[in-house]
This record gives sequence, C-alpha cells and structure tokens, in this order.
Amino acid sequence: MLYSVDMAAKETTLSELGEMLAHVVEHMATKDDLASLRTELKAELASKTDLAAVRTDLKTDIAKLGEQVAGIERDLNTIRRDLNDLAEKVENIAGYRKEIDHAFERIGAIEQHLGIDRKVAA
Repeated sequence: MLYSVDMAAKETTLSELGEMLAHVVEHMATKDDLASLRTELKAELASKTDLAAVRTDLKTDIAKLGEQVAGIERDLNTIRRDLNDLAEKVENIAGYRKEIDHAFERIGAIEQHLGIDRKVAA
C-alpha cells in the first residue's frame, strides 16, 4: 500500500493505481500516432513552403504586369498625341476644302459670266 507524505491524506489502493495507469495508457500517444502527426506536420510545412514560392512568383508576375501596363500607357499617350495632331490637320483640311469649294463657285460664276461652256467629265 502506498501512503502519501501527509498522513491525513487518503491512501491510494493498488486497484486505484491500476485504474490511473490504465487511463494514462489508454490516452497515451502511440508510435503510430506520432508518426502520423510527423507526416501531417511535414506536409503542412511543405505546403507553406509552396505558398511562399507562389507568393514570390506572384510578386514577380505583378511586377512584370506593371511594366507591361506602363508600356501600354506610354503607347496610348503617343496614340492620343498623334490623334490630336491628326484632328488639327483634318480641321485645317476641312477649312481648305471649304475654300476650294468657294473657289469653284467663283470660277463657275466667272465662266458663266464669260459664256464659257464647262465640260463635265463623266
């Protein structure tokens, strides 16, 4: 029989000690449990390592995408400037067309006044 240090404490019987030991053994991790846990932890660690690699790849891809977008923005700005230049030139051409039409009207009036027959090409 086992006695505690305090004499007033309850004695622990052999059957109680056996029950406590059985409880510990029943809830104790086995070698297989530990091996399974080790495998799970390794897999989790590997997935975190994979995630770090994916993060690095994403950062690289985002940087490349940023460079491409910047290039596209530069191209669009160039196209916008070119279109503005063309718009100004077309405006000038439209003005010239108006002047040319006016000149044809005046030439027609002069020809009519002088009695010159104008032959229209078909």
